[in-house]
Amino acid sequence: MVSFVKQRTAVLLVCLLLVSNMLTFTATRGFYQWRAETPPSSSPGPKNGINNSKELENFISVLEILSERHLEEVTVEELFEAAINGMVGILDEQTRYMTTKDWQRMMEQTSGSFSGIGVEIMSVDGFVTVVAPIKGTPGERAGLQPEDRIVEVDGQDIRGISTMEAVGLIRGPEGTQVTLKVLRGEEDSELSFDIIRGNIVVASVFSNMLDKNIGYIEISNFDEHAGEDFKVALMELENQGMAGLILDLRGNPGGLLTEAVSIGQDLLPAGPITYMVDRDGKKMNTYYSYGAAKPYPIVVLVNRGSASASEIIAGALQDTGAGILVGTRTFGKATVQHLEGLGNSGGLSYTVAKYRTPSGRDIHEVGLEPDIVVELENWIHLHPLTLDMKIGDENRNVTFLQQVLKLLGYQVPESGIFDEATEEAVKIFQRSQGLPATGIVKQDTRKKLQEAGEEAQEKNDTQKQKAIEIILEKIS
Repeated sequence: MVSFVKQRTAVLLVCLLLVSNMLTFTATRGFYQWRAETPPSSSPGPKNGINNSKELENFISVLEILSERHLEEVTVEELFEAAINGMVGILDEQTRYMTTKDWQRMMEQTSGSFSGIGVEIMSVDGFVTVVAPIKGTPGERAGLQPEDRIVEVDGQDIRGISTMEAVGLIRGPEGTQVTLKVLRGEEDSELSFDIIRGNIVVASVFSNMLDKNIGYIEISNFDEHAGEDFKVALMELENQGMAGLILDLRGNPGGLLTEAVSIGQDLLPAGPITYMVDRDGKKMNTYYSYGAAKPYPIVVLVNRGSASASEIIAGALQDTGAGILVGTRTFGKATVQHLEGLGNSGGLSYTVAKYRTPSGRDIHEVGLEPDIVVELENWIHLHPLTLDMKIGDENRNVTFLQQVLKLLGYQVPESGIFDEATEEAVKIFQRSQGLPATGIVKQDTRKKLQEAGEEAQEKNDTQKQKAIEIILEKIS
């Protein structure tokens, strides 16, 4: 038995090396060009003698001993995975091994698309509840509505399961059918939907024109569509006579370097956007803009959640004087990762370089200091109000309700208990909106509260207000 395991171990290890070499080669020629942020600084292929069987002798011996003799049964495959995790574990935090599921999620994040029905869901009181269908998706076309509670997926009862488990059941290959059974309304009307899954593209660029012809573009992450979507949004605003631009990169964790460079080329004057250096500080690739300076002022909003590709754009705009940074210090993640698929359908994210700003600044673990520091006060995350509520109720939705009421200036506790003070505040709000003052929160009241909360939140966004002030000063 031991000889069999030894042979099997050796075969697996050799296959692992061969597959790694082959994928490095093919990735560099194909996959690399669109997925990776930059090529590795060294040529592909094993180095440092790792193909030498003597170097692997201890590893194979430990593998054999543990798989055959350890008290707890463990497979060779499990030990291999643990060994890989051990290798990446001694390196930086961005270098990590991904299982098949982790790799699939990463691909969805970077591609900005997935195959499914296109609805946002969350768990509410044990029910997988629709927050909203994405516009133009199979879920919207089928007639799914906010607050629908999904109770079955293809005949399987999903009450009580997690959101991630539900996502796994609802998503599937494009063109396949999924059957959902939902409960709708106070009467719990049971409805069934047969929906053909499609390719869902998740928006990462959002734009609108503010007062005084000030354009506003928010980028939530740099996925595969960000560059092209930004170009379209920018052109639309410019065609409307935009006098100044606010670029909101707050909470943007980064993404694909190619998309950041594309956006930089749309905003920056001719010159370097960023350049990469290897482990020895030797310059590798330099990425350039070939355009002209914009004829209008640009203000970039940043905070601690702005990282990586966001910092590339913000740093380039700051270094070149093409933009003014407003907000708080950024995260300080200036390393570049390459994503590489492995033969087991998992993948590897590993650090290959550092980037510098055009002036040569190394902001890794330091971040970018804004030109104008503005702290954000009285800011809360607005959660959707998904349940009807009345006096005596006690749950998280009541807490969310009380947060909105406090934001609107009402004196209520954040206890999660719908008490008399909360009821009275709801009645006052309902009167102000021309609604029946029942003190009970139903759909019409929830909608008005959500709208009022978003409007109040906009007024409390001191960073955005400062950006508007700067632009108005410059164009006056």
